[in-house]
Amino acid sequence: MLDGSHFIECRCGSDEHTIRFTLSIEDDDPEIYTSVFLNHWQPWYYRIWHAIKYIFGYKCKYGDWDCTLMGETEVDQLQKMIDDFRSQVIIARAKRENTTLENPTNTTT
Repeated sequence: MLDGSHFIECRCGSDEHTIRFTLSIEDDDPEIYTSVFLNHWQPWYYRIWHAIKYIFGYKCKYGDWDCTLMGETEVDQLQKMIDDFRSQVIIARAKRENTTLENPTNTTT
């Protein structure tokens, strides 16, 4: 079950610098998924050439990076999401421990 998405927008206001976090709440294994917008500002033929080089293992020493600037508000949003995630981890851990206590495996015969 997904608990919704949280978006962190860059302070510069660029849509391309937005990071999406999605908290997945499973009974036994909560996870956070991240989605980052990939740049497509180059012309199509340059992107094809870049893809071909990638397929054949070319590695640029600088990589393909961009950034997202976070201010106090964005950090607070991120902290709230991490706190929610930790709460879900604690709940999942408690459920696993209760299940183990209720159904102990008998190893002695």
